[in-house]
Amino acid sequence: MADTDAPDTDWEAAVRMDLEPDALHESESGYYFDCPECGSPATVENLVQHGRCNGYLDEQVEGLDFDVSNVSCTARLRLELAYTSDAENEA
Repeated sequence: MADTDAPDTDWEAAVRMDLEPDALHESESGYYFDCPECGSPATVENLVQHGRCNGYLDEQVEGLDFDVSNVSCTARLRLELAYTSDAENEA
């Protein structure tokens, strides 16, 4: 995976948040979340590949009026998908 697995990252102590349906936004470039630290867009692609928001990467998102050129962000980000399965034939 990306630098989200850096040895100095303590994911057990990381702050977690549940995402509501309106947390995922769409732009001309794809889907993104708002970075919880700096508020800049965090595209799904950058989250998965780099573990960083677009503000940290100084990467503008096409079609958004958010200027990332003066953003300073230290957040390491990771998406986590958890699931459970209902037992078959629960009566």
